[in-house]
Amino acid sequence: KRVEPLRNELASLEAEADSNKHNAEEIDSVIVQLEKSIASYKEEYANLVSQAQAIKTDLANVQAKVDRSIALLSSLSSEKQRWEDTSETFKNQMSTISGDVLLGSAFLAYAGYFDQQYRQNLFNNWCSHLQQAGIHFRLDLARTEYLSTADERLRWQANALPTDDLCTENAIMLKRFNRYPLIIDPSGQATKYILNEFRERKITKTSFLDDSFRKNLESALRFGNPLLVQDVESYDPILNPVLNREVRKTGGRVLITLGDQDIDLSPTFCIFLSTRDPTVEFPPDLCSRVTFVNFTVTRSSLQSQCLNQVLKAEREDIDEKRSDLLKLQGEFHVRLRQLEKSLLQALNDSKGRILDDDSVISTLEKLKNEAAEISRKVEETDKVMAEVETVSLQYQPLAQACSSIFFTLEGLHQAHFLYQYSLHFFLEIYNDVLTNNTHLTGVVDHTARLGIITKDLFQVVYTRVTRGMLHEDKLAFALLLCRIHLRGFSQETNFEHELNHLLRGKEGILPGQPTIHVAGLSPDQLEGATALSRLPAFRNLQQRLDEHPGFLGWVESNAPEREVPVLWEEGSRPLTAVGQAMHQLLVVQAFRPDRVIAQGHQVVTAVLGDDFTTASETELDLAAVVDNEVKASTPILMCSVPGYDASGRVDDLAAELGRSITSLAMGSAEGFSQAEKAINAASKNGRWVMLKNVHLAPQWLVQLEKKLHALQPHPAFRLFLTLEVHPKVPVNLLRAGRVFLFEPPPGIRANLLRTFSTVPAQRMMKAPGERARLYFLLAWFHAIVQERLRYAPLGWAKHYEFNESDLRVACDTLDTWIDTIAMGRTNLPPEKVPWNALRILFGQCIYGGKIDNEFDQRLLNSFLSKLFTAKSFEPDFMLIEPSPSDNLEKGIASPEGIRRDQFLHWVESLSDRQTPSWLGLPNNAEKVLLTNRGSDLIAKLLKMQLLEDDDEPAYAAEEGERAVPGDGRPAWMATLQQSGSTWLRLLPPSLNGLRRTKDNIGDPLYRCLEREVNQGAKLLKVVRSDLEDMVRICRGERRQTNYHRTMIADLAKGMLPSHWRKYTVSPGCTVIQWVTDFSDRIRQLQRVSQACTSGGAAALKSLHIWLGGLFNPEAYITATRQYVAQANGWSLEELSLEVRVSDADEKPGPMDEYSFALAGLKLQGAKCVQSRLSLTSTIFTELPLTTIRWVKYREDDTAGQAMVTLPVYLNSSRTELLFTVDLPAADARESHSFYERGVALLCSTTLG
Repeated sequence: KRVEPLRNELASLEAEADSNKHNAEEIDSVIVQLEKSIASYKEEYANLVSQAQAIKTDLANVQAKVDRSIALLSSLSSEKQRWEDTSETFKNQMSTISGDVLLGSAFLAYAGYFDQQYRQNLFNNWCSHLQQAGIHFRLDLARTEYLSTADERLRWQANALPTDDLCTENAIMLKRFNRYPLIIDPSGQATKYILNEFRERKITKTSFLDDSFRKNLESALRFGNPLLVQDVESYDPILNPVLNREVRKTGGRVLITLGDQDIDLSPTFCIFLSTRDPTVEFPPDLCSRVTFVNFTVTRSSLQSQCLNQVLKAEREDIDEKRSDLLKLQGEFHVRLRQLEKSLLQALNDSKGRILDDDSVISTLEKLKNEAAEISRKVEETDKVMAEVETVSLQYQPLAQACSSIFFTLEGLHQAHFLYQYSLHFFLEIYNDVLTNNTHLTGVVDHTARLGIITKDLFQVVYTRVTRGMLHEDKLAFALLLCRIHLRGFSQETNFEHELNHLLRGKEGILPGQPTIHVAGLSPDQLEGATALSRLPAFRNLQQRLDEHPGFLGWVESNAPEREVPVLWEEGSRPLTAVGQAMHQLLVVQAFRPDRVIAQGHQVVTAVLGDDFTTASETELDLAAVVDNEVKASTPILMCSVPGYDASGRVDDLAAELGRSITSLAMGSAEGFSQAEKAINAASKNGRWVMLKNVHLAPQWLVQLEKKLHALQPHPAFRLFLTLEVHPKVPVNLLRAGRVFLFEPPPGIRANLLRTFSTVPAQRMMKAPGERARLYFLLAWFHAIVQERLRYAPLGWAKHYEFNESDLRVACDTLDTWIDTIAMGRTNLPPEKVPWNALRILFGQCIYGGKIDNEFDQRLLNSFLSKLFTAKSFEPDFMLIEPSPSDNLEKGIASPEGIRRDQFLHWVESLSDRQTPSWLGLPNNAEKVLLTNRGSDLIAKLLKMQLLEDDDEPAYAAEEGERAVPGDGRPAWMATLQQSGSTWLRLLPPSLNGLRRTKDNIGDPLYRCLEREVNQGAKLLKVVRSDLEDMVRICRGERRQTNYHRTMIADLAKGMLPSHWRKYTVSPGCTVIQWVTDFSDRIRQLQRVSQACTSGGAAALKSLHIWLGGLFNPEAYITATRQYVAQANGWSLEELSLEVRVSDADEKPGPMDEYSFALAGLKLQGAKCVQSRLSLTSTIFTELPLTTIRWVKYREDDTAGQAMVTLPVYLNSSRTELLFTVDLPAADARESHSFYERGVALLCSTTLG
């Protein structure tokens, strides 16, 4: 029982254990299943996690691609518009490409020779031809941008190319040539640029004058180096095959024949030819082989250079900003172009899908960022540009003045061949004013500094230029500077109307115009007043003159410029000092033309300051100039008028500064080689060289200038050239050198002192003792002869070249005769002196040998007879007779003494101020001289007016607006059109010929006047045709031909065209004077024609003929002689001429068969009352009516009368002697005075 329960319990437990075991196995099975499930779930979870991660990655990739796509679209959209515009532009370019390329090609091929204005005119003409031919081209074609890239232009500027359009165009031609370039480079800017541009290719510089030229050429051909050959005016034909590219290929080699040998030609070879001489004319065969490139500076390019320079010196901050701005603008375009290129390259190089290519995205991103940065900088540059423009505008007038001043200097050679100035000369002045100006020390205010620079620029230019000017031309130059100053810096009007009247006021008074009438004024003064009244300010001139009680007194005063009456209307604003001076000048010109020069100085003082002209009149400090202003490579030209030697100044300077100097006289063959050796040696060791009389070797001077240009001299080296003013001195030498002009001071005293310094003391004091007085008499005679030249044609009929050589020969002659007669004695009685021999030798050979005028010979003999006489040794011998009428109460007596020092002391005690009466002339001769000089001044100013008007735009006279845009007319053309219209109204439309019959043809007067009328009609037709063409050309209604260009160039300068010069006029006659005179001649011929028509040939005899208004006045005098001889059956040789002058109040009566009436004659230096001559202080006396009468010669006609033979000249220039007349003198004792005073009859004063 105890076991069974246990057994049962055991069985139960075992059964339970089995059950549990079974359960355990089931549970283990479940656990295994669960573990399997867990592992499966883990694996599934891992897969899900992996899938989720993959989804996230894909999502991120898609998001990145979306973002990249958006970024790409955004980046490309900023380029889209530009590319669309570019695409559209490309279409337009393709439609105009033929025309654009044609224009560009033509420009490169043909335009290089011309300056900027002609290039633009050519381009405009080509454009109009293309339009007519229906060829499309871009209307806004910019040549420089079309033919070059921005980075190229930046590189050129970095290589010293001036930053203006002309030079940029030239640089394009130097890059894109087919034919090798020939460069015209007066300033040397192109040479500097080329040497910099081709520096890395080892460019060689040589010259046609260089001994190693051929060697350098062969080397460049072989190795392909660029070659710059200068002095192409000395062109060597050996270069022809190179320019023609005459190459041949042999065995793989490219050969070119040079002389007698074949040279291998490198494909990289190029050659540039250059010349510094802009005037050289090249032969056609050379022109066809090269491309011309003209670097001659233009107004705009020089203006840019001067503006850059002043900004660099005065506003360095602005200059840097300006330079950075120009650089940035170029770099922006270049950088954008580079970014566009890199983007296109990246797009082109991308593989697969573009969205997967990071380089494209990064390039676009970089492009976008940099474009944004560039846009930001562009916005900044707008502010900088505004600041730069504001400051530049402040300095712009100075830059414009610089350009105007230089081009005025460029054109001064029209006044005198000696006035030649290089750009280098002007830029040196400009640089000195900016950087070496002591007046700027301590001045900080920019406006104040600009004022100082402006004032000093005008002052230094005037000072340095006038050192090489004739004294008579200095005022003209000062007035040109005044005009530039008024245009650029004046706060008031520039007085263009007043200046134009000053130059062109005497263009003639049209028939029917109101004229001024004032009693007591000469016809010339009334004509000047009438012309003046045409100006608005002087419209009430007649009223003003009537209301001015002391006007005639002012006209007769000695210095009217000191107190000029106010004859003009002030207007709403009172005139400034400049305005007052300008109007005073016009009044003085009208009523006292002899004081124009004095009043001109007043204008200069008003415009440019009190001390403007006086600063240049101080004694020249040659030492300071040689040390501080002149470089070793600059020759110093010491010019002097004939007979005056400036070499002594150089010797004195060398001694003063302790410099060793080598002096050589030129003129002989060995002198050339000696001079070259001296220059070569001195240029190395720093000595000075002086070559004397180089004007004797003008051809050698051409070579010398080129040698000096290539020289690299020692800094202490200086070359002095002494020469007389001579037209054959090479232009390039004058431009390269510094010219100083020395004129002897005027006056008897100065002339005597020069003579005494020339003649050695021992020579003058040599026995016999009378020799010194004879030398003094000779010195006085020489002084009078020379000083009267200043008053030509009154002092002498023409400008004879009396000089120191004549004095030297006269001294030798004097010594020879005195030594022969004295035979060693210490004294020689005055009556033993060979007076007659000396008078004949001086009067016929030494001085008289140069005289070709009968009355000048009489004058010379008169002086010799008065001076060289035994009476000259008497104590009271008068060198100049007393003349109360000439303010010479006591006269001048000969000095006492026999020694040189006594005579010299007497000479030194003479007054510096002499009157013309010292020379035997009337005191009004000074008035004549000053009147002529005033006329010359106006003529020179008129000739040089174009210097400033060339680039001034024309203005319409009525509206005051600019001329039609694009017509390109300069201001002078508008002025010329107005003048041409006036001249056409002044000239009659036609001239009828004389009716010829068988009766008329036998009349000598008819035959003479018929020729006159025919010649007048023919010339009138030519002149009117030319003027009508000119007016149409100025209006733009007709094209110019070469004939018209030459004519218009002359007329614009106030010069007479050569084909109008069909009768005798003075060389300096202006076209304004000529047209007025010609219209008067034609009117006289109209009266002749009308008289012949109404009364036949018989009516011609009764006409009052203006002799000076005939084309051939001698023929008329001959015709009158023939008329009388024919009428009376006398021979011509039997007839003599009698002249009778009517009194002013005498009424003309009928002419007898022997008499003819002449009108318009003027008597200079005397008056004629009742046909008797007497001296007068008036310059001209109008002769009312002069009757010439041919009678049979009778010897007793003039017995007992003191007859004076007077010359009758064609005009006041006295170059053409027509005939002589004999008139009795009122006082026989004054007979010789008529010759000394140059009394003469003048047929016309209009053209004198």
